[in-house]
Amino acid sequence: MKKMILTTVIMVFALSVYAQRSAGAYICDNSGTPTNVRNAPNGKVVQKLPVIDGGYVVSLLEVKNNWWKIDPIVDIYGDEEDEQLQLKGSKTGYWLHYSVLQFNIAGDHENVLRKTPSAKGQPLKLEISYLFEVGLRPLEIRGEWIKVITTDQRYTGWMPIDKICDNPLTTCP
Repeated sequence: MKKMILTTVIMVFALSVYAQRSAGAYICDNSGTPTNVRNAPNGKVVQKLPVIDGGYVVSLLEVKNNWWKIDPIVDIYGDEEDEQLQLKGSKTGYWLHYSVLQFNIAGDHENVLRKTPSAKGQPLKLEISYLFEVGLRPLEIRGEWIKVITTDQRYTGWMPIDKICDNPLTTCP
C-alpha cells in the first residue's frame, strides 16, 4: 500500500513538472541591446542574445522572484528558416527576467483571465482586443494555470497554460 501511494505521489509530481514545462514565451526586450541570459536569478551574465530580425522563443521551466529558468535550447524564428540555439556557459541553468518575456492568448477566448487559478474563478472583465494589443508577461505557474500581468501592468490574472500563444507573429489556433 505504501509503495502504491509513493508511486502515485511521484506520478502526480512528474505530471505537475511536465505541465510547467509546457509554458512558452517569446523574448520581447525593447531596450535595443542584447538580452542578458544569466546563470541564476540576478546572477552572472553567461550569454547575450543579439537583437535580430525575427526573435527568440523559450520554454519556461520554473520561476524564482520574477526570474524564469528557461530550457537551454532556444528557438530562433525569422524571415528565412527557423533555427535553434543551444545556450552555453552555465552549470546552474539559464535565467531571464520576466520583463523581457511575453506571450499572447491563443485564439479568440473571452474571459480567459481569472482572479484565481480555476475555471470557476471570477473572470476579469477585459476586452480581448486589449489583451492582444498589450500582451502578457508570465509571473507564476500553479498546476495548469499561469499568473500573468499585462505589459502595461494594469491587470493581473490567471489563465490556463494551454491558452498561451508564444508566437508573436500569429494568434495560434
